[in-house]
Amino acid sequence: MNPLISYLLQVIAASGLLYGFYHAVLRNNKFHQYNRFYLLFSILFVIILPLLDIPLYHLMTEISSTNLLKQFSVFFTSENILPNLVLKGSRSFSWYTSIYLVYTFYVLISFIALLYILFSLFKIRSLARNNPVEKLEKIFFVNTEESCAPFSFINWMFWNRRIELHSEKGEQIFRHELFHIKQKHSWDILFLEIITTIFWINPFFYLMKKELKAIHEFLADEFAVNENKKWEYAELLLMQAFDTKINLVNPFFHNQIKRRITMLNISSKPGHQYLRKLLVIPV
Repeated sequence: MNPLISYLLQVIAASGLLYGFYHAVLRNNKFHQYNRFYLLFSILFVIILPLLDIPLYHLMTEISSTNLLKQFSVFFTSENILPNLVLKGSRSFSWYTSIYLVYTFYVLISFIALLYILFSLFKIRSLARNNPVEKLEKIFFVNTEESCAPFSFINWMFWNRRIELHSEKGEQIFRHELFHIKQKHSWDILFLEIITTIFWINPFFYLMKKELKAIHEFLADEFAVNENKKWEYAELLLMQAFDTKINLVNPFFHNQIKRRITMLNISSKPGHQYLRKLLVIPV
């Protein structure tokens, strides 16, 4: 099998296994920081693991394994392969042409996805340039009338002028976006966007990216909401629930409203919490 195809299949299989464990055991439990780093580490793990050559030979079978490798090396010598290539020259050329076309198509899709990321970055930069900016310590506060605001990106907070900042709801939203900035959630999203650009053929990376964005919102909601005013905060989410077209940002009114409201009312100490976390080791 082609080495690249083999590598991609291993990445897809490993990510499917780790995402399946997350979905069955960890998802919708209130240890969000653990889930955040679990997903990030899982992605790095499945990308690196197939590239490692880990010797797992036992001493008793070392000699027989070496002999087996020698037999394969003799069988696949150039003397055995070249005659077949000569006899089937046109067929071999067609095969290499097909592989080249597949590679070209794969790189083309990745390039288009990369252009989409660059377009999103350009759009964010344009919003920052075309609206008044105020620096609050290490945060750049941007007043705008864009419907996608409020949202945050790295150390930029884009605020909708129609929302009163010094009101109770305004302060909750501000704390929510401030938490995104302090926890560097934008770097998580950028990392996932680049990964899905390179491994766009892997469906599990898209599911992980979706879950990671949801976890960001759960964490920020916990930080923003007052313990005695959870329902008022839930009402705020419901009244102004809309999506944003900029995938790189952390919008306050995220699309997974139902899950966010549910998470606000789940016990912070669910049963078997530590057991669920430790189950990742055998996986």
